[in-house]
Amino acid sequence: MKKATLFGEQSLTLVAATFSDPVSAADAATELRADMPQVEVDLVRPRDADFARKMEPETKGIWQTAVRSHLVLGPAGLLAGAAAAATLVTLGWPAAVSSPMLTALFLATLGLFAGLMLAGLFTLRPDRGRVTLSIRRRNRAGQWAVVAHPRSPAQSDWVVDRLRKAGGRVIRSL
Repeated sequence: MKKATLFGEQSLTLVAATFSDPVSAADAATELRADMPQVEVDLVRPRDADFARKMEPETKGIWQTAVRSHLVLGPAGLLAGAAAAATLVTLGWPAAVSSPMLTALFLATLGLFAGLMLAGLFTLRPDRGRVTLSIRRRNRAGQWAVVAHPRSPAQSDWVVDRLRKAGGRVIRSL
């Protein structure tokens, strides 16, 4: 049985390394593919036309993350805001006691927006964006890149170690 998660992607971590020559990059990619075939590994050439797909191959998973996170975190924020309003009324905060419905409406709406904004952050994955921008900049400067999409923390650590040993300049997301 699959465990329930807000994320639709199978790989939550993005590991990439840049190399100055195509031979080193190809050797590193070949080694990763041979030792861990279940990890998606892509070789990115300078100014590669498939750059975006190689960096984010799970477009369907990203949409699933967007839907799941908004459906869960939006209502959770709404409930948290309503609970905060109830707490303020119970504690006897004068403004909340004088207008409990307005307090509940305001804090529930505020909680809903906060939950939806957090869901948007889950979907955008700024940690992966930092990796993508760094690799894009190096790639445009003529460097080759090896991009891996490990599916567990142990695989992530292993990929980082292998890419460093191959002489790559490694960057990874959370």
